[in-house]
Amino acid sequence: MGITIRSKQQQIEPFKGANILVVTGPSTGSTMMTVSDLTVKSNVASAYHCHPNTEESIFVVSGEAEFRVGNHKFQVSAGDCVLAPRGVGHGLKNIGDSDARFVCAYPVPIPDRQEIDEPEFVLSEPKQGVFFRGRAESYEFFPGISRYDMVGNFLGAESTYFSELTFQPGSIAPNHFHPSHEESMFCLEGNLTAVYDKENSIELHSGDIFTCEIGVRHGIFNQSKSLGKLLAIHPVLNPPPRVDVE
Repeated sequence: MGITIRSKQQQIEPFKGANILVVTGPSTGSTMMTVSDLTVKSNVASAYHCHPNTEESIFVVSGEAEFRVGNHKFQVSAGDCVLAPRGVGHGLKNIGDSDARFVCAYPVPIPDRQEIDEPEFVLSEPKQGVFFRGRAESYEFFPGISRYDMVGNFLGAESTYFSELTFQPGSIAPNHFHPSHEESMFCLEGNLTAVYDKENSIELHSGDIFTCEIGVRHGIFNQSKSLGKLLAIHPVLNPPPRVDVE
């Protein structure tokens, strides 16, 4: 599979006032997940819907949004992440003055989608299923790399592990492979370098995504002079099995 360049992906309008890029899925060779890059204009809302065959993780890249999940209605902002459980109704609205952007991940290659009637909402956060950046603390994953774990069994997920990593200049996430699942790595910020199979220097720029097959060697390092940020998306629960290699 390898790298998917953002600028080369076709935009689709999933609903009026929004556009989406499918950056990982069957069209890119994935057999285990779908990842989409969604942009929503100000004051635009998606329909209330559910996914009967999968959960969905929605990371807020930028902007302010109002989410409806189950019968809860609440607000999130950049850096937060929302889990919509399998079969549970949900939707979002951009409540900011400019475009809002989201990365949406499903741990299946083809998510089913059904629009459903909205319930009566209460203005409250769900007891589980929302990662609020301001209430969490990062930890050191490897020297020079800090990490937020945003979605996993601790958030009520069934089959998703979703984290954000910040790479200081010169930092390295060691090479490894996953013996039973794929991994997608979405570059949020900066310029990172990916290792993939026998390739050791694949450039990864903001908005690009790098998806690695089962059992294939891969890694990430930051050889630039500025910070790099990356979303690591696994279609399995934490901790994802891995084998370190040279």
